[in-house]
Amino acid sequence: MPKLDESTLDSKSVTLYAKTTDANSTAYPLTIDGISHLLPTLDISHHEIHEGNHFYFENVFTLNTSGILYIKLITADTAKWTHLTWEIECTGILETTLYEDVAGGMTGGSSVTSLNNDRNSATTSGNTIISGVTVATTLGTTVSIKKVGGTGFKIVTGGEVRRDDEIIMKQGATYLRSFLSGSDNNILHIKAKWYEHTNISED
Repeated sequence: MPKLDESTLDSKSVTLYAKTTDANSTAYPLTIDGISHLLPTLDISHHEIHEGNHFYFENVFTLNTSGILYIKLITADTAKWTHLTWEIECTGILETTLYEDVAGGMTGGSSVTSLNNDRNSATTSGNTIISGVTVATTLGTTVSIKKVGGTGFKIVTGGEVRRDDEIIMKQGATYLRSFLSGSDNNILHIKAKWYEHTNISED
């Protein structure tokens, strides 16, 4: 791609500017990368990390055959909605289900402190997470279900559950995630990732 000779620009040429999101709202001209000649951008999830609005919860658990773990999530009842993705790895057979608008039961457990991806930010998540609760009496809507792992060649094999297309969760709603093991000594690595972004209504 030939370099543009600025001396040849006529009155119809334009320079694109973008404003920053800080209090100064400074406008800067957009520039392209000198090697690829592309405009550098960040995806929204990466952008929210830099804004201090991206959070995660990560832990490791071990379950035996028919062992089950329940994790409860209550989203903040505000217009700052939760955009959720996850990564789940296991060394054995695992079935995991995410339920929405659950009610009843869900006693016990321990509160989980989610972390901000920006370790310099003091912003905390508006969501509440409790790990190790009992099952709900009403499971509501099944939002996601997945089963991985197998027993090929007389050995137990593990697997991975990943969701890259985010789920925009209901505000002020209660969710329950179940993890049902189909094998002994099943090591689970669970990571939930989300950003909290104020919803903008369409006209």
